[in-house]
Amino acid sequence: MLDGKSVEGATVFFSPAASEGAAGLPAAGRTAADGSFRLNAGGGATPGAGTKVGDYIVTVIKQESDSLPPPDLNSPPPDFKEIQVRDLLPTIYKLSATSPLRATVKPGKNTYRFELDSKAKAESAK
Repeated sequence: MLDGKSVEGATVFFSPAASEGAAGLPAAGRTAADGSFRLNAGGGATPGAGTKVGDYIVTVIKQESDSLPPPDLNSPPPDFKEIQVRDLLPTIYKLSATSPLRATVKPGKNTYRFELDSKAKAESAK
């Protein structure tokens, strides 16, 4: 949720918290129109099966980019360095180092509701 509204097409990442060490398993899921998501753990886990029990730092990313021009065999390829990528959510939620979002995965089915604030800013380093 961003300012109380569902965010469709965002990617939600669960990264094992430092205190959990190797016990957790990174996982990600894409949000549907209602903001719901199902986690898919890395390492050959069953799609949609979630992740291991443990504590996680949660990051959320939604971006858009310039579209590529249609292919033209008579001209050089486009310069990918010039393609602009824009964050559609506050950058505080993009990195594990700045995201305030946390989750504890317990055995069985888990439900989470993450409230993102469009005015949230990362605290400046001192």
